[in-house]
Amino acid sequence: MKPHVAHLCIVVALILASGCSGKKDESATALKGPQIIQDMVTAHGGMEGWKKAPSISFTDQWGESSPRMAFVVEQSSRRAYFDIPGTATSGAWDGEKAWSVNWPMPTPVRFLALLNFYFINLPWLTQDPGVILSEPGSGRLRDDPVEYVTVMMTFEPGTGDTPDDYYRLYIHPETKMLRACDYIVTYQALLDSGQTSTPEHCLVYDQITPVESVEVPAHFIIYEGDQVYAECSISEYSLARAFDESRMTMPEGAVEDTTSP
Repeated sequence: MKPHVAHLCIVVALILASGCSGKKDESATALKGPQIIQDMVTAHGGMEGWKKAPSISFTDQWGESSPRMAFVVEQSSRRAYFDIPGTATSGAWDGEKAWSVNWPMPTPVRFLALLNFYFINLPWLTQDPGVILSEPGSGRLRDDPVEYVTVMMTFEPGTGDTPDDYYRLYIHPETKMLRACDYIVTYQALLDSGQTSTPEHCLVYDQITPVESVEVPAHFIIYEGDQVYAECSISEYSLARAFDESRMTMPEGAVEDTTSP
C-alpha cells in the first residue's frame, strides 16, 4: 500500500459563490488530476471538511476472528497510534519509526499503522504531494455490468516508504463515487525472496457511510483473482478527535519495528 505517502495535505479550497463580485475562488483550481478525480473528491464530501479535521480516527476489524483495532491518525503529519481495545496491545508511528507493546501478529507495525487510513481515504489522498494521476480510462469489475472510469494513481520516486505501489481507481460514471481499486504491495518485509510486489488485488467498497461532512467506507472486500482474499469492517469514525501527543513517546517495554519497506 502507500501507508506512509506524504506528510502534508495539499491546500485545496471549495468553489465559493461570491454574490457581490461574481468571481470564482481562484484556489478552486488547486484540485489536481483529471475532472473525474475532482468530481470524485466532491462526491465524497469535498476537501475542506476532511483536510480541516485534526485527525481521522476509526475502528477496523479484518474478518470475524481478528481483533478490533482502534486507530487515530493526525492529518497534518500522518503520525498514528492504535490500540486493541480491552487488551494491553498498542502501537504507534511517529513519522520516522514504529513500535508496539505486546504485539501478537506477524504483520509489521510500520506497515499496518497507515494501511487502512490509506484504503478508506483514497479519494482525498489523490491530492497528496507526490501523487501522479493518469488520464481516464475504462474498466469493469467482476460481474458488475457498469463501465467504470479508471484512473491510475502512481507516485513520484522517493514518495513515502513504497513509491512503487500503485492504485487503479474505479469511479462510478454517474455517482462519481469511488467503487473499487486494484493495487499492489511492495513493502519488502512482506514479500517472498525474489518478489518485487505482491500479485494485484482488487478492493471493492460495498458499504459507504456518511461521517460528518464526508462519505467513507463501512466495509470492503479484497479479491485475489476470483477468490475473496480478505474483508474488513470500519466503524466508530471521527474527524474531531484530538491527537494525543503523549502517544508519540515510545513507552518502556515497547519493541521497535525494524522491518524494511
